[in-house]
Amino acid sequence: MRISNKNDILLFIIDNLIWVFVVIALVIFSLLSDQFLTPNNLVNILYRMAALGLLVIGQSFTMITANFDLSAESTMGVTAMIAALLMASAADGGWGLELSPVLAILIMLAVGALIGLFNGTLITRMNMNNFITTVAMMMVLRGATYALSPGRSISFFPKEFNWLGGGTLARIPLASGGNLVIPTAAVFLILAFLVAFVITRYRRFGRNMYAVGANRAAAEAAGISSKKVIVAVYVISGVCAALAGLLDAGRMDSATPRTGMNMIFIVQAAAVIGGVSLFGGRGNLIGAFGGVLLWGILDTGLNMMMVSPFWIEVSRGALLLFAMFVDALKVSYLRRTSIRKALANNPIGLQDQAI
Repeated sequence: MRISNKNDILLFIIDNLIWVFVVIALVIFSLLSDQFLTPNNLVNILYRMAALGLLVIGQSFTMITANFDLSAESTMGVTAMIAALLMASAADGGWGLELSPVLAILIMLAVGALIGLFNGTLITRMNMNNFITTVAMMMVLRGATYALSPGRSISFFPKEFNWLGGGTLARIPLASGGNLVIPTAAVFLILAFLVAFVITRYRRFGRNMYAVGANRAAAEAAGISSKKVIVAVYVISGVCAALAGLLDAGRMDSATPRTGMNMIFIVQAAAVIGGVSLFGGRGNLIGAFGGVLLWGILDTGLNMMMVSPFWIEVSRGALLLFAMFVDALKVSYLRRTSIRKALANNPIGLQDQAI
């Protein structure tokens, strides 16, 4: 029992290591710059990371089931472009339909869901490899984004469309002077992670996700339809990617053919360093939120210190590599722990099997 408690404590520390890194990063950058640890700057980190955070939520859902959705960045781009084309006039490079922002948003979310449904169907019904399938879809959707676009950015969206990504909820006066601006996107990001956390931790669907990711055969034997669960998480990932496109387009007040490009590896790094296992069955959305925060803190801090963009790219690659290293250590530790528990519970049986 004592060994089990020690193992549980160590596993808890490993699973929540991300928050140690977040605190360390905050302390270091606050010492290096007196402008870093200010209310507006901290809120702006959430604001700028909102689109990334939505992609991380979708990716975390698929990764918990031991799958990947590498097409999410392109889904983000194509849905943002479709919404822009639907709202813009022909003179502005759109399709001339000039749809209302609400209808455009509903259509882009539906497109995201359909892309996720298509991915999930190919993977579950056709038994196609999830990695290769979503890489292919990433290429197809990015090409479609360029083909649909007028060859340039589409900008100046209605205020209703920009509200979620670029709007402001409140302005709070500060004792030091000025106002603390609360962006809609920052609050939406926090709410989205809370909803995702509740689903994964307290709902049956969330428990089914972990069961499928940990041992798909055992989940099937327990009566869980792994195919339905996997299709559902891909639909969720598609909707999250469309929401990311909405947030990014609203923040920038424009949609370009490059929207979301090269974000998928950042998404993977944020999810993995937040504790979501590449091998499925482990991870929580609060940790993934910590991964998004850490990425935003490092990116903002390095930019404030005027570090060369090349070295910032090096730091991003190093963070991804470190995330993989931590995940490998965790998997190795869990494997050793499970073997020790099996030996403690049935040492004779395991020795007989070995013989």
